[in-house]
Amino acid sequence: MKALELSFKGSDLRIKHLRLKYVNTELTTPEVESLMKQIAAAKLFNKDGVDLYATPVRADIIETTKTTLMGDPAPIA
Repeated sequence: MKALELSFKGSDLRIKHLRLKYVNTELTTPEVESLMKQIAAAKLFNKDGVDLYATPVRADIIETTKTTLMGDPAPIA
């Protein structure tokens, strides 16, 4: 599975992460940068007076894999 992990610096100067699953993995750097700026400008995420996603810092595509160690893999329906 691939996920997009967006990292922001909050107004408290701590790094916060927002991980989105099932994203378009063909997004370009300018598209992601624009999206992150929109999220920061919207100020939707606020907790106890702290803007959690105030400044865009980094974006990564995270790939995870599953390895079965024991037993039959789950059947595909």
